Amino acid sequence: MPKTDDTIQVSLIIRGEKRAFWQTTATIASVRGSDVVMDGFDRPVTTSIGELKPAGANRWNLVWEIRTRP
Repeated sequence: MPKTDDTIQVSLIIRGEKRAFWQTTATIASVRGSDVVMDGFDRPVTTSIGELKPAGANRWNLVWEIRTRP
């Protein structure tokens, strides 16, 4: 279960591609029910705990798939 101050590796992948074109790390600022609020972007970002995959002690992976590169 994720908790405050855990680290998340965030990756953006274009639909149909296998490799991420952008990656960064964020910190969990808070856990609210079934969501986490991440800090480390220009504003807080919320995502579902179900989207996080374990990556070791206090570490999580989050992959967001997008349709096209911005």
